[in-house]
Amino acid sequence: MIESAQAKLDQYSQHLVFETVDYGESNWVENVTLMTPFDVVVSGFSIHHQPDERKRQLYAEIYDLLKPNGLFVNVEHVSSPTNWIENVWSNYMIDALYAHSVKEDAGKTREQAAEEFYHRPDKDANILAPVELQCDWLRQIGYEDVDCYLKVLELAVFGGKRPV
Repeated sequence: MIESAQAKLDQYSQHLVFETVDYGESNWVENVTLMTPFDVVVSGFSIHHQPDERKRQLYAEIYDLLKPNGLFVNVEHVSSPTNWIENVWSNYMIDALYAHSVKEDAGKTREQAAEEFYHRPDKDANILAPVELQCDWLRQIGYEDVDCYLKVLELAVFGGKRPV
């Protein structure tokens, strides 16, 4: 993901610094402190691997790294609020995997695609939390203008800004 982002943003490279850190540990901020405060912090599909308590701590650490009016945007997998929505999401993903298999002439049945989806290796690493709960955490930390900017089933874009 980092290499892809660097390639796509190459024309802005003089304004960007990419750091690879493990924010599963709170000492990750030491690696980026010299570059703070930030105008924007964006996370894409990675915080959902953290336990809920660590997610909340991480949001507070990010808040402390932002300048006034600094924005935090999280593009993330979130838990479905109902079983029906979870089933719609699962069926959509299974249909997409099956369609890809058909396109690639892999010879898989939809049932095999479903089996792969439900038993995928990364499934246990996903610790999903409701987007509403995560937005509440942001508000409690002090973020303003907190909202879920876009949500499609189990995918969400949400965040907020540090007040002036």
